[in-house]
Amino acid sequence: MQTKEDDRLEEISPLASYVPSDIDVKKSHVAAWTDSLRAKTTHEPNIVPAAYLIRDAVIRTADDTFGGHGFGMIGSSFVDAQPYNPHDESNGLIRNAISLLCRKVLAWEPFRFIVFISALGLVLLSFVEPPSWCLGTVEGCDILLNAKGPPAFTVSGTEESVKEVEYYPNFGITLLNTRQSLYTESVFLFFLVLFVLFQIGKDGSSLMRYLMLHSQTSGEDSGISGIRRLFGNEIFGIRFYRRALRFVQLGSIICLILGLVEAIFYGRKRDFVPLIRIATFLTFSRGAQRELETFVRLMPDLFSALFLLLCIVIFYAWMGVVAFHETHEGTESFSDIFEAMWTLWICITTANYPDVMMPAYNQSRLVVFYFVSFMAVSFFFMMNVILASVVNSYNIQMCKRTTRLQAKSEDNLKEAFRQLDSNGIGGIDKKTMMALFLVLNEDCDDVRRIPQEKAELLFAILDKDGSSQIEEDEFMSFCDVLLLEFEEASAYKTMIESCCPKMYSSSWFKNFRNAVKSDRFELVIDFILLLNAVVIAAQSYPELAGKTVSEDPKIADGEVDTPWEVMETIFTIIYCMEMFTKVMVLGLKRYSQSYRNLFDGMITILSVLATWYVYYPNEFSDSRLIRYVVMARVLRLTRVIVAMPQFQVIGKTFLDIVPAAARIVLLLFIIMYSFSVVGMRLFGGMITRDPANDLSYRLDGTDFADNAYWANNFNDMLSGMNVMFNLLVVNNWPEQADGILAVTGSKYTRLFFLAFHILGVIVVNNLVLAVIIDSFMSEWALDHRIRSTEVDTGDAIIADESHAFFEASNVTGTKTNLSGDYVATFGGLGRKRGNLQHFFTINDRSSSTRIDA
Repeated sequence: MQTKEDDRLEEISPLASYVPSDIDVKKSHVAAWTDSLRAKTTHEPNIVPAAYLIRDAVIRTADDTFGGHGFGMIGSSFVDAQPYNPHDESNGLIRNAISLLCRKVLAWEPFRFIVFISALGLVLLSFVEPPSWCLGTVEGCDILLNAKGPPAFTVSGTEESVKEVEYYPNFGITLLNTRQSLYTESVFLFFLVLFVLFQIGKDGSSLMRYLMLHSQTSGEDSGISGIRRLFGNEIFGIRFYRRALRFVQLGSIICLILGLVEAIFYGRKRDFVPLIRIATFLTFSRGAQRELETFVRLMPDLFSALFLLLCIVIFYAWMGVVAFHETHEGTESFSDIFEAMWTLWICITTANYPDVMMPAYNQSRLVVFYFVSFMAVSFFFMMNVILASVVNSYNIQMCKRTTRLQAKSEDNLKEAFRQLDSNGIGGIDKKTMMALFLVLNEDCDDVRRIPQEKAELLFAILDKDGSSQIEEDEFMSFCDVLLLEFEEASAYKTMIESCCPKMYSSSWFKNFRNAVKSDRFELVIDFILLLNAVVIAAQSYPELAGKTVSEDPKIADGEVDTPWEVMETIFTIIYCMEMFTKVMVLGLKRYSQSYRNLFDGMITILSVLATWYVYYPNEFSDSRLIRYVVMARVLRLTRVIVAMPQFQVIGKTFLDIVPAAARIVLLLFIIMYSFSVVGMRLFGGMITRDPANDLSYRLDGTDFADNAYWANNFNDMLSGMNVMFNLLVVNNWPEQADGILAVTGSKYTRLFFLAFHILGVIVVNNLVLAVIIDSFMSEWALDHRIRSTEVDTGDAIIADESHAFFEASNVTGTKTNLSGDYVATFGGLGRKRGNLQHFFTINDRSSSTRIDA
């Protein structure tokens, strides 16, 4: 039932008569729009809690759709407790004012970006600051990391001519000294502390609410123990997970601040601060959190396969120790049960096979049955069982996760609809929806801001039957619709279309546009590219054939006076004409939306710059620079292959799985980073060639020194990351482990490499394969199902399954207060492309309603 208050709101609401033709008029209506709709939220208090329910549902949907990629998981997402209402006068004027201010700051994208960069900056700071092992030494980091001179020893046949080497090999990117590092860390921590303070202020200046320790209702809290208050009803449930993130975030920032104070005032070393930094960053990365959660859930299923593999290794190690007792094989590789297990583990990684069996195999061919049977059982069978276990467990976890998120989102939307439809009429009117959008804008910083034009379009798309009310079945698609992005179609107009409309509409220009867009035009360009490739190959033939070439002095004289230079200049001019023609016909925006056009345009611009740099009078005049740049353009010939449908699907699928792969790569980076920090703490400075350091002589005669692995060390962060990558590749990793064993003199160092191999190679590397396989199969199926390039639904034209072109005055039977052509996209999300056709298709009942009318 519409009240007088509703009538007053309708009169002053600019959405009732809004026409986006005048920028000044739009700005003048913003305040009235906000005030009127805020008054409606006060008049109908159910709108605010409904907005928070929708916020959680939207974030869950976006997390499932976008793969949880990005910033803000711990901002205010998935908060099951009663949200703080800054418009409730009973909370106090000052607390409400602080909450509103904090919400505006947190919703400001530049601030959120700065906070994320600060969290990332703390991690990257570990790469450019002095390593902890050299802090406090007499020489100091600057001297040690740059020390050079004659090595402690040289390896025969490899380094006899070396007179000066790095004493402590490192990457050489220690750009900051200790004081500069501390100051930089202080700046990053300042923004993170601001973020936490604003979060607390947003939640009513309550630390308990920020840590999610407050009760949802006053009655619920009575009689609840401290353990249940802390963890929730389910240990490791969703509330425990969110609370744990808040505790980790706040605790890690406090630890960093205390460590910073100790370093500044007491000069203490902070060996494991980088681990705290990566934990802090983890609380700001939704994608890393998602994959870490999956990683933890996978471990129980993976444990049984790993345990069985361990049993096989122990059994064969026991057999090997007994069988090779008092032989050369036994002395070298099977001296005891632990050495035998280590040898067989290296066998599983194929890093020492068949070398390890050759001494015994040369004596007796029967030894082959021992090693071949072990490799067949462990490498060919168990390692593939582990891979299958990871893939299967990952698919199960993803299905459970998707089902769980969808169920919670549906529950939230149903409850939100019930609260918004307080009168029980079975629908939500337009003013209520506009008030809901306003609350999402001002109070929910996790949800992308909804401009007035977008609010109109969202309502029209939701109202598929044109009844001017959102019914429950329509409301259930709220989350997917909110992911749509809108843009006026005028942004796609070309310069010719805007400045010279008569010329654009002329028949000759239409024919010209059609010719440029045709396949024949692309074939001509491909033919020119092929000629360019032939010219470059002919010009480079002597180098490709391995012949000694005497340089033509004319090539470097800064003049176009050789046939090769003439042809290179002609090709550059043709490519410039092609780029200019396509921009003129397609427009800059549509031209830049194609990866192929972006690549072509970049190479063309580089070719022009190279040509100008070579032939403009200056000291550099070598025209080969142009050839090197243009050579990259020949890569465009791959599109001849990509033109085949099978390769198109592979290429498109590859691009679509990049976000999923990026998440797991981020998790892999975190594990490599953490192990690199531990390695730098345990083994930093031990790989040295300093004659004054006794450790350097321990490497003499080792495979590590014979292979010149000096740069593979933990003397700085980036060198440690390189070691981790080498271990990830697996090949020759025992030499790295033996080098560390030689300088430490302890076989316990093998546990470090064993732990990384299990976590990094067996688990996470297989998880990478699982993610790629799962994503590839999903996208492959989607791309085979959605093949049409253009679909006309009657309300919109769906182009390339990713762009919907429509007229805004009437959308799916609902009239709006807008006019003009718009474009709707899902931001290129592969798995949502098919939904565009669904959103812009009028319901059957709406069609019948209009016919009856």
